Amino acid sequence: MVNVCIGICTKYKATGFKGHHRYETGQKRCPECEIFMVWEGIRCPCCSVLLRCTPRGNKSRQELSVKRNCVWH
Repeated sequence: MVNVCIGICTKYKATGFKGHHRYETGQKRCPECEIFMVWEGIRCPCCSVLLRCTPRGNKSRQELSVKRNCVWH
């Protein structure tokens, strides 16, 4: 099955961010729709793709985990 953006996600589009990371404020990114959104679920309401809740870069990911008090092994 092919995931296609049908435009529902634009209602939940994040307006911007203050600080260093968008993920700190609870914004999530849909890799299919290519937008950041404010959504409580783990899947995009538009295309049902899993939303990213952490950055992909190693340095940014570690900084965010320290702020969230996560333990890296």
